[in-house]
Amino acid sequence: MMSSVPGPDKRTKLLVYTIEECPVCGQKTKLAFVVGDYVTKDGGKCAKCSNQTKVSLVYAEGSKASS
Repeated sequence: MMSSVPGPDKRTKLLVYTIEECPVCGQKTKLAFVVGDYVTKDGGKCAKCSNQTKVSLVYAEGSKASS
């Protein structure tokens, strides 16, 4: 049985990002994904209020590769 989900386009490169969020002030920071990042992992210090951040999201964005 064939899957109805299309395969990845060979010309699309996925860039993976991590979002760290401060639980106190809500400040969100988008960072490049680093191996070992996972949701609920402690992040760095918040740039706005200096409290400890947590990783709230790890996701990939598609980017057209130059030919």
